[in-house]
Amino acid sequence: MSAADPFSSVHGAGEEVRTGPDYLLENARREDAAALVVQRTLAGAGFFERSGRRQLVGVGQAMLFTHREPSRYGFPPEATAPYRLRFVTFSPAGVRPLFNRLRHDFGSVVAMPDDSEATALFDELLHRFEHRSFHDRFHETDLLHRLLIALYREQVLGTRTSDPIEFGYHYLRDHFRAPINLKSVAAHCGVSREHFIRAFRARYREAPGALLRRLRLEHARTMLAATAFDIQDVARASGFTSSNTFCRAYRRHFSRPPAAER
Repeated sequence: MSAADPFSSVHGAGEEVRTGPDYLLENARREDAAALVVQRTLAGAGFFERSGRRQLVGVGQAMLFTHREPSRYGFPPEATAPYRLRFVTFSPAGVRPLFNRLRHDFGSVVAMPDDSEATALFDELLHRFEHRSFHDRFHETDLLHRLLIALYREQVLGTRTSDPIEFGYHYLRDHFRAPINLKSVAAHCGVSREHFIRAFRARYREAPGALLRRLRLEHARTMLAATAFDIQDVARASGFTSSNTFCRAYRRHFSRPPAAER
């Protein structure tokens, strides 16, 4: 049996203008192959609905969905202007985990303004699909992956002013391997250290310091199992300032010393 193809490909892309509520699609009823979709609003607004929650998708936003999921989208009945949109539909191979994580962390409606890197990549994918100008399937997969990475990064940056606590959560996950501390993280979020710790614990049911330590220790455990680096190098690569601090924290967390992983 051959291994599953790990490379994604664009199934469809284009631009449309819809003018009435007859434009309504039920994803659960679609008969075409399972696919991932990014659909961006250029003018007017569309709507996306899932689990009883209905959201308008206006200019500078995009909806993310999959075929054969229990969701629907279309032209809002209350709209008075035409809905102009662009879409890219692609296979899930190689990119589904990132697509799912993007939706899990930020929802099915995300910001995608005109001047963003994600929009530039989105438009390039549409253009290359229409002109059949992908270099090869590796190039096609790379562009799709870069689009989702750019979308994720831009949503994180958008939370810096709209929701500094969520921004801090993502900042910790992105920078735990660096020698950061909670004072510097709070400063990046634009709030005091005390407020950040209190609000973070209330929202995520875990202190930010505990999350930071857990991320570092789990990363170190993977390094110990997968590499031949010595303990000091593993500690440094996992964000610890010294091997002694690392060894004590590791033993407390896993009830065994780092050397036991080997």
